[in-house]
Amino acid sequence: MSSQMSLFPSKDLPEEEEHTGEIKLSAIDEMFAASRRYRSSREYMELLQFIARFPKYSAFNCFLLYLQNPSMTYVATAGRWRKQFKRRLKADARPLVILAPMSPVRFLYDLKDTEGQPVSPDLLKPYDKTGRVRRAVYDKTLHNCAIHGIAARDVDLRHQYADSIIPLTYKTLKQFESLNLDSQMKYLILLERGHALEEKYSSLAYDLGHIFCGHLGIDDKAWWQDRRGTGQTQARIEAESVAFLVCRRKGLLENSGKFLSGYAQEDREIPAFSLNAVLYSAHYVEEMGKSRWRMPKKKSRYQSE
Repeated sequence: MSSQMSLFPSKDLPEEEEHTGEIKLSAIDEMFAASRRYRSSREYMELLQFIARFPKYSAFNCFLLYLQNPSMTYVATAGRWRKQFKRRLKADARPLVILAPMSPVRFLYDLKDTEGQPVSPDLLKPYDKTGRVRRAVYDKTLHNCAIHGIAARDVDLRHQYADSIIPLTYKTLKQFESLNLDSQMKYLILLERGHALEEKYSSLAYDLGHIFCGHLGIDDKAWWQDRRGTGQTQARIEAESVAFLVCRRKGLLENSGKFLSGYAQEDREIPAFSLNAVLYSAHYVEEMGKSRWRMPKKKSRYQSE
C-alpha cells in the first residue's frame, strides 16, 4: 500500500468520522503558497477557526469544506438530514464534497440547503464547552507516543531545561538516566509536573507538532518528512497551528488561545509554510488519543514497502 494512503484503516466508520483519502503532499501547499488569500494572518486564523468548529470531521475534510463554503453552518448527508432531523433537501441544494471511507467521495449538505422540522440550537454550537480533556485521551496519546519512540515525562521545568523536546542520543540518555528511559526512545518531551492535565496536553500537542512536521528530522519509526531545513518562524507557526487545532477541536479554548496569539490579534502577512504538514500532524495527534496502538498507524515513506 502506498505510504501516502489514509491514516485510517479501510473499514466502515461512523457517519461523521471521515477518511482522509490520498492527497499529494505538494497539492495543498502549492495552492496555499500560490494564493494570496491565505497570506493574511486574519484569513489564516479564520481558516483554523472554521476547521476547529467541526471536530467530527477530519482536518483535511474541514479544509475542503472551507474551500467550498466558508460560511456553512452544519452539514450532513441527505440520508442523515432525512432520517435523524426530518428535513429534506431544497430543490437547489448545493452538494459539498469530502473524501470518504470505502469510496472516492461523500456528498454533504449545509443546514441552509435543507427544509423541514426545526433543529435544536445546540446543533450549531461549535465547541464542547467543558474545557477539559479526558484522562483516557491523554493516557492513550502518551502510550502511542512511546510506540513512536517518543517518551514524555513530567519534570520541574523551571530554570532547568532550555528545550522541551530533546533528541535522544547515548549522551542525552545518560543525562536523563533518572527518568528510566528505554534505550529505543528517539525523543524526550518534558512536561511541567505542576500543570493541569489540559495544559500538559496542549504542550504535548505543540511538541508533537514539531516532531510530526519534521522539524527534528526523521528516524526508523517516522511516517513524516524530514524538514529540518524549515525556518524558525515557519516551524513555530506550524507547531502552534497543530496545537491550536488539536486543543480548540477538543473545546480547550483557553489553552488554544496561547498559540498564534500574535497573529490572531493583528492582521499581517505570514510567511509561506506547509499547511499540509499542519493538517496531517493535527489529525495524527487527534487519532493518537482514540485507542492504544501496537505500532505506528502509518509507515514511513522512507522505509521499503
